[in-house]
Amino acid sequence: MTRRALVWLLLGIFAVLASGIGVVYAKARSRALFVEVQQQRAELEREIMEWGRLQLELASTGSLEDVARAARGRLHMRAPDPKQVVVVE
Repeated sequence: MTRRALVWLLLGIFAVLASGIGVVYAKARSRALFVEVQQQRAELEREIMEWGRLQLELASTGSLEDVARAARGRLHMRAPDPKQVVVVE
């Protein structure tokens, strides 16, 4: 085997090894990124659920009229008569 053929053989072996290492690195990086994407999707789902919960909470708190109705009905509250109002200056 000539020296030139030996150099080309070694270069070919080096190229194959480098390519193999590159493939392994790319596969490992791909798996790591996939795991990160899955975690981000799970976080998005949690945030969407939290948003929905907050929307329901906001809708269930009701309006000022609902609060006034509850105060009159359950708590038996009423507005004072104008004669009972005292203005302090």
